[in-house]
Amino acid sequence: MLERVEEYERRLQNLENLLRERSDIQTHIQSQPLQPLPPHDPNESMSLSMWVDNLRTEVEQYPMEASPDLDPTTYQGTYQMTGSASSMSGAGEPVFSNEASDDLALQSLDDFEPSADFEQDAALLQDPLYQPPAGLENLTIDDTNIVPTTMCNDSLPEPELGASLLAEFLVDFNTVFALYRPNEIAEHIRICYEGHSDGTALAWASAYVVLGIAHRARAQSNVATPMDNELADYYLSRILQIVPALLIAPPTLGLVQCLLGLGMLIRTSSHSRPSGIFISTALRIAQFLAYEQGDANAATTQVVDVEQQRRVFWCAFMLDTEESIFSNAPTTHRTEDIRSPFPDENPQDSLGSVAAAEGDWKVNLFALRIRLALIQSEAIEKVLSISARESNIDEAAQSILTRLETWRDNELFRYKPEQLMQLLYRSDLMHVLTVEASYFATVFRIYAFLSLGKNPLVNPFSADVLAILAAQKVHGCFRDAERLLEHLGLIPHGDIGVCW
Repeated sequence: MLERVEEYERRLQNLENLLRERSDIQTHIQSQPLQPLPPHDPNESMSLSMWVDNLRTEVEQYPMEASPDLDPTTYQGTYQMTGSASSMSGAGEPVFSNEASDDLALQSLDDFEPSADFEQDAALLQDPLYQPPAGLENLTIDDTNIVPTTMCNDSLPEPELGASLLAEFLVDFNTVFALYRPNEIAEHIRICYEGHSDGTALAWASAYVVLGIAHRARAQSNVATPMDNELADYYLSRILQIVPALLIAPPTLGLVQCLLGLGMLIRTSSHSRPSGIFISTALRIAQFLAYEQGDANAATTQVVDVEQQRRVFWCAFMLDTEESIFSNAPTTHRTEDIRSPFPDENPQDSLGSVAAAEGDWKVNLFALRIRLALIQSEAIEKVLSISARESNIDEAAQSILTRLETWRDNELFRYKPEQLMQLLYRSDLMHVLTVEASYFATVFRIYAFLSLGKNPLVNPFSADVLAILAAQKVHGCFRDAERLLEHLGLIPHGDIGVCW
């Protein structure tokens, strides 16, 4: 390398000497070598192009020693020579055969040993789970390729336990919160146990919803064990595994019911915050079904259970409105858009009612909750929303509080909590407590809104705001809070969903 540097220096020195000699001959261009003299006298000037040609000729005739070139075939460095560099067979002799070039390139891979990490990555990328489904260009919303199938009996309990859980679901939960027709969901569970289910994600997710909610109901009973909530969370985890398949399934009443059940399972878990996502989605699908049913141009061949579809819509509406009250978020559905008729106060199947353990006294708690949800929705739109700033908020708030008092003028609330404890079954008492809590949250929300500067962005259920409200001497909903605490003192204490 040192010899090559010295050779370059010697060449530069010779070139400088040559330029100096040429400059001595052509003295008339020493001052401005790039600018020829004016052409008034040809003998006194030489054109620039002629001068450059003469210089090029002199340089080319100058004897130059050939320097050694680097032979790629003799390279011994750390990098593997590939491509055109590896196809050089000798110094300055390119090989023009493509076959020879390919052979030399492939020979360099003969002894190649991939690392363990590379082999693991390659195996992972070849896993079928990472391969796109066939026929993706013709994918439709009801394509079975995107809905994973499985047998319902993969994780079902023993038939005796399954029958017991189904009975508890129907009696302790579905009687008041009429999510399913009892005969239809019972038939679905039977088909799952026989292994004749269609195997879709919706089929076994619906079965797991029933089993999970039944365990939640058991956790609030006298025979509760720590395993009940753990098993409810187990079935919840099984459903969460196929949530993507549920969200892209065709819109059906069964899908709305499954998403609402999933929302209830999450809502009664120790991590209840995401429940609103599934409840809101269920309400959106229910809206779609209702509008599609009202479209005279829509062609349908399926028999629609209109009464149950309306019940499920109101279930979704109630849960979504309550979620908005608790989370300080807007509702999914506006009251003015509701076209579904109010459910019957005394349906033939008696779903939605709580009855006394002795005697014939009963009250339709489902209809009572719907009326409360309608008042809550109006309170959100006319008092608690940002758009309500343009109206008389004080007058609207007082109107809502008056309507809530009228709603509360019901025989159910004339009983003291101790009397209800003696009058109702424990599971029915839990449903009454849910209504009491929803009512109190609404009243508390309105009074807190008025006392906190009427700012709709302030969440009164946050810890910081609760500390501010606790410092106040006067609370408009103090008596309602006392009644709710009396109810809480009568229910089972422990790790149960209603306390979360």
